[in-house]
Amino acid sequence: MTSPSDGPVLVVGGRGFVGAAAVRRLVAAGRPVTVFGPDTPVPLPDGADEIRGSITDGAAVRDALARTGARRVASFAAFSAGAAGLTRSGEGDPEGAFAVNVLGFRRLLDACADAGVARVVWTSSTVVFGAAEDPAARIAEDAPRRPVHVYGLTKTLAEDVAGYFRRVRGLETVALRIPLMFGPGLWYDGAAAVLKRMVVAAQPDAEFAAEVPAGDFDAMHVDDLARIVVRALDHAGELADVYNLAGFTTGWRAIGQALERLVPGYRVRLTEVAPAILYPLQDQRRIAADIGLDLAHDPTSTLADMLKERTSPP
Repeated sequence: MTSPSDGPVLVVGGRGFVGAAAVRRLVAAGRPVTVFGPDTPVPLPDGADEIRGSITDGAAVRDALARTGARRVASFAAFSAGAAGLTRSGEGDPEGAFAVNVLGFRRLLDACADAGVARVVWTSSTVVFGAAEDPAARIAEDAPRRPVHVYGLTKTLAEDVAGYFRRVRGLETVALRIPLMFGPGLWYDGAAAVLKRMVVAAQPDAEFAAEVPAGDFDAMHVDDLARIVVRALDHAGELADVYNLAGFTTGWRAIGQALERLVPGYRVRLTEVAPAILYPLQDQRRIAADIGLDLAHDPTSTLADMLKERTSPP
């Protein structure tokens, strides 16, 4: 009999920044992995199979499930208009964001329920909470959701869609509300655009100057998230419907100081301005209690990995 930890996995959106990290970890563990989704600049890891298609095409999703026989599904699908980032993509094309993040997601869950999939682990976002009422307080999973952008709205609705399939169709859906994602392979802009510029400019005797939002925020190394995704896919017991993730908490000034330590002679001059939105810090004790967290990276090691990628030969 095939156990959850050695059966095939269908990864929807496995060529994205976050999805590709999960695919790499699954392949390294010897799992049969098939990536479903459109082409992106992110290369497909060696050892993974691929079926091209869109989450908006219900027939294509059903065909992928039938061809792979997967009973575990990980979904990282999210509407993105090039390198603009998820929030700006949603604001620029709300119809596209709803088509992928809500309607396409519903088609995926419908196909999974019909195919007898045992568990779907998928990425929601901490932006569902909207602006922080108390910037110093950490919030739990049951805090009120008050999205302020189209992207956050679509993820809020997707959580409700997943809850419906869990209650009515018996499909175990597990949402991971992810914070700002950092690490090697970060190719899009959005909220992380200033970090990419800081890393690219990091040279001895170089100077970088920019305005940055004031305040602390949660962030996570993409490989730490990949490890959590695999652990959630393979967990033997039932999991909760949603988990908050915080990773590590930092700020732009602290990131600049860490880069100065990592690259002697590099000078980072940041001017803090009031943020357009300061998202709340997350309480991640629920997932730590249910499956363990075991994070391997802090801000310094994450930045070191990004610097190493920049200087490594292709």
